[in-house]
Amino acid sequence: MTSTDAEASSRVGPYVGRPVARREDERLMSGRGRYLADLAAGALSVVFVRSAVPHALINTIDTSAAVGMPGVVGVYTGADLGLVNDHIAELHVPHPAFVDATAFRMAEQRLAIMPTDRVHYVGQPLVALIAVDRYTAEDAMEAVDITYSPLAPCLDADAALREDATPIHRHLRDNEAASIHIEFGGLTPDVTADLTVEGTYRIGRHGAVPLEGRGVLARVDARRVSVWTSTQIPHMVRRGICEATGWATEEVRVAVPDVGGGFGTKANVYAEEIVIAALARRTGRDLVWVEDRQEHLVSAAQGRDQTHRTRLAVDGEGQIVHWADDFTVDIGAGGLWVAGVVANTAIHALGPYRVPRARITGRAAFTNKTITAQYRGAGRPEACFALERSLDDAARRLGLSGAEIRRRNLLTAEDLPYPRPLPYRDGVDVVFDGGDYAGCLEAALELLPVEEIEALQDDHPDLQVGHGVGCYLEATGRGPYETGRVRLMSTGQFEVSSGAASAGQAHETAFAQVAADALRVDLARVRVRQADTDLVEHGIGTFASRSAVLAGSAIRKAADEVRTLATARAAELLGAPVHAVELNDGIFRSHIGEPGSGGVGWDDVARAAAPGGAHEELGPLDVTEVFRPQTVTWTMGAHAAVVGVHRRTGAVRVLAYAVAHEGGVEINPQVVEGQVIGGVAQGIGGTLMEEFRYSPQGQPQSTTFADYLLPSTCDVPEVRVRHLGVDTPGNPLGVRGAGESGTIAVAAAVAAAVEHALGDRVQVTETPISPALLRTALRQEQRA
Repeated sequence: MTSTDAEASSRVGPYVGRPVARREDERLMSGRGRYLADLAAGALSVVFVRSAVPHALINTIDTSAAVGMPGVVGVYTGADLGLVNDHIAELHVPHPAFVDATAFRMAEQRLAIMPTDRVHYVGQPLVALIAVDRYTAEDAMEAVDITYSPLAPCLDADAALREDATPIHRHLRDNEAASIHIEFGGLTPDVTADLTVEGTYRIGRHGAVPLEGRGVLARVDARRVSVWTSTQIPHMVRRGICEATGWATEEVRVAVPDVGGGFGTKANVYAEEIVIAALARRTGRDLVWVEDRQEHLVSAAQGRDQTHRTRLAVDGEGQIVHWADDFTVDIGAGGLWVAGVVANTAIHALGPYRVPRARITGRAAFTNKTITAQYRGAGRPEACFALERSLDDAARRLGLSGAEIRRRNLLTAEDLPYPRPLPYRDGVDVVFDGGDYAGCLEAALELLPVEEIEALQDDHPDLQVGHGVGCYLEATGRGPYETGRVRLMSTGQFEVSSGAASAGQAHETAFAQVAADALRVDLARVRVRQADTDLVEHGIGTFASRSAVLAGSAIRKAADEVRTLATARAAELLGAPVHAVELNDGIFRSHIGEPGSGGVGWDDVARAAAPGGAHEELGPLDVTEVFRPQTVTWTMGAHAAVVGVHRRTGAVRVLAYAVAHEGGVEINPQVVEGQVIGGVAQGIGGTLMEEFRYSPQGQPQSTTFADYLLPSTCDVPEVRVRHLGVDTPGNPLGVRGAGESGTIAVAAAVAAAVEHALGDRVQVTETPISPALLRTALRQEQRA
């Protein structure tokens, strides 16, 4: 066995790498989960009066009628909050090396937490009303009278970026929220291309729409405010509260209950979180706000909404000569993650291919739509769609299949690692690593070969059936750090916590697997706690496929240190030198002395640390470790789809789907497979049906599930998944992120399959794919 093989094998123990059943499921599926609303007993209810117009000056906010209503405890505008800062700062700023290399610029955002002078989108919170219960609060809301002087709304990113456009935010000179420029390779006279294709590709605005909406509960005592919130980033929420209020970190605790889905929408700091905390301290009362579905569809952060203008030059064999993408991102009235979304889009626009020359430029625009945040993939699916669609366009003109043009451009085992002439957002030079990207495509085609469309066509005579592929690249496990804590309890059990908040992922299972292996104990002895700033002082959160890589590695480091310290304590109890003591099956034994002599268990180590014990002065074993990766890990994958287009209606149905992806060590293969399948489901929704639409006047038109359509179990076929493990030395577990692998290439693969089904008589350039466009092509075919 080589040293590399030995290192890789040491990362897989009795539990890591095994499909352990999810611990969470018994509690959650039996109705014993404790979500935000389940914690609200005894708290007064808060509702928010929200802007009914997209862009306007506020003339008056009259709350007098509501204040006098029975059961109303208080009515507050932004002027009543007494905030030190009335806006939330951006949540990410790239490394200076990345800024310099990409000419990245970002405007300072100052979207008011509860504005008193100007509104920027329908759904913006303006008034917080506290009442004895939700029913009373909803009734009193109707008595709040707000008058406006309407301003013309801007709903188009390109229009917003024109030089003559009026700035939406008065402190800015224009509507540019961010910009980026990446260029390398150059174009010299000896560089020639046999074919150049140009296109404009649009990815519609849609979002996470988790099963559970947002919610915030605040309880106050003489010392501090405790906040429970349905979030993925409790430490960032605490920071946002402290920055807005001026409170010290010690004055705020943020804890996370069970969370019914996040997918990026809850990886955001919201005005409601700050307002509820501020009003709890002001009133001295327990307060709760639980978002209803209409509120969520209007005011929770949305995503996607990009337009790409592309130019792809290839030689006669279909190999890429030059790639250019100029994109715009509509971030609505604001987006605290604009730097991440814009940078993600630009970097991932290069794809998993040999690209010798490129010019990638992008701009983000403020408009009068709802605010935005990261949504599963956060720029990667949009970049993938533009590049993959351009490759399919070139393939069609060259008489190649979509698979063949990718074969000629994908990085192979001989190409990898593949450096790129720019740094990542963390300032470290980009180097695509992995095993064999071209081999990943072949694996996807083995899972779902083109020949399968013949049988599916026979099974579905009312449909025209086609096959498509799409490939993607993804940076995962972004830093700068994450924290893990492992404690030996007095019972001899272990408690594990981290800064990564579960939003329905299998943290309770996967993190326990990591800790149990490192501690060499039975899995049943390990309990994983939900994220809480009281348990872990510093943390970042769960997003960007980072939990397993960063939090998992931090927990591994902490557990290793607990084991090391415990070995020393056990050696003292045994009267043996430390180097002679080994831990096996939960028992510390010395290999010096009589064979079969007694050992010391974890229970003994715990008792020794208790008052009166031999190690009382040392205290309990309680270790907190921080893991800081040098840079991100890279994953790659290929998707294959078979779709059917209904001959009469143009409706698209996904009949079969396959994903082959390169990941690292899988802590729990069953969980990873579920993540991939869930990602495909969300990708199908965004590709075929989901879109937040606005009227020309700026009014949201997707305010119920009758207008904002979601995929059901009938819309998602069985998804075939193949994991191609490629170890990475970038972290002690050898893991690579996989949370977004199922989403990124769905639109590209489905669009290619639709074109194939219709004999390339239509070009799919935007999502959601319009049945009307396909009906037109079908009718033209029938007339011909």
